[in-house]
Amino acid sequence: MWTRKTLKLNAKAAFKNNYPETVVVSLIFILLSFFFDTSNPNINRATAIFTGDLSDKLHSFSSILLGLFIIIVIIGIALKALVYNPFEVGFQRFFIENHNGNPKVSTIFYAFRTNYINIVKTMFLKDIYIFLWSLLFLIPGIIKSYSYRLVPFILAENPDMDADDAIRLSMEMMNGEKLNAFILDLSFIPWLILSAFTFYIIGIFYVFPYINATNAELYLAIKNGDYYNDQGMFSDNFFKNGGGYYG
Repeated sequence: MWTRKTLKLNAKAAFKNNYPETVVVSLIFILLSFFFDTSNPNINRATAIFTGDLSDKLHSFSSILLGLFIIIVIIGIALKALVYNPFEVGFQRFFIENHNGNPKVSTIFYAFRTNYINIVKTMFLKDIYIFLWSLLFLIPGIIKSYSYRLVPFILAENPDMDADDAIRLSMEMMNGEKLNAFILDLSFIPWLILSAFTFYIIGIFYVFPYINATNAELYLAIKNGDYYNDQGMFSDNFFKNGGGYYG
């Protein structure tokens, strides 16, 4: 059974062993996350409308804003699915390899060099499932986000795995671990507050690599003999038994 203390000690040792590359990868990850946060587009001004009465102008203005919003949302979804999600898998690949080695920064392009289409499809389905569960109010969406938390890690080691199998396996591995993972996330709040007070300087050079490395340690701690064979690949036993469940 893993503990938060053990995960964090292992994470510190892992990212300090490959410190420069870990900082660079974490910084790229944070920048991409910020760039793709387009859920609240800010439109500062609109073109003037010269024809029609006031109600027509307001209607036209609203239509323009709605059209711009829809276009921005569609572009954001496409970029997240086609660019950010594959990079996320590459980031997790980097931190998994960083556990016992010294991967290069170029590892973040892993998804683009392997089964890119399958990775895009699987990560997109994961996002869709979380979105649909979120429609049932916030709590179900949060719970399911923890259920699917390990999907990018699983794809980082198994890019050819079927989408349903990867999602199902993440749910099985997180069964009984969601609350522990939630508490683990809460334990980083003081670090994030401290990072904000230092204008994220500490975040860039310590906190974000620390958190990313800890998340990889969580995956590696949960990954055990029930899921992996002696060669370090996913065991067939999981899939022979139906591969867990959705729920």
